[in-house]
Amino acid sequence: MIIRDANLDEDALAIAEGARKFAEKMPLGRLVSDNVINEIAKMVTLPGVKIYIAEHNGTVVGGIGVLFAPYTWNNDVLIADELFWFVDDDAPYKTAILLFNAAMKEVNEKDAIPMFRALHESPRGVDKMYKKQGLKPVETLYVRAS
Repeated sequence: MIIRDANLDEDALAIAEGARKFAEKMPLGRLVSDNVINEIAKMVTLPGVKIYIAEHNGTVVGGIGVLFAPYTWNNDVLIADELFWFVDDDAPYKTAILLFNAAMKEVNEKDAIPMFRALHESPRGVDKMYKKQGLKPVETLYVRAS
């Protein structure tokens, strides 16, 4: 398996499909546009967006997108805001860790503050992986999802 920079000309459909599949499993999945490809195309072309792809045997099996931008409440601080993250159910075991590590390498190189999400439905290993990297939970999001 390799972790590489996304090539939007070749990877856009795989990114959209992976993000859509992930969103369908989550309570906020109903908020995802029926035209998710257009929405993702807008998102991934924003300045400061970095996307990594996990590819196994020539097939995209995961991806992570991060937006590097000034923090809303202090423009002197650069944040790395997770936009999306997906890993196929049949992806190799360490796919999530390898994607996260690739993103964190760039976060560290840019001296940014990482802001990653773990949903209540996220696998338990996500929380453990974040904490191992020195991240800590700072807020809970409340949403009217019905």
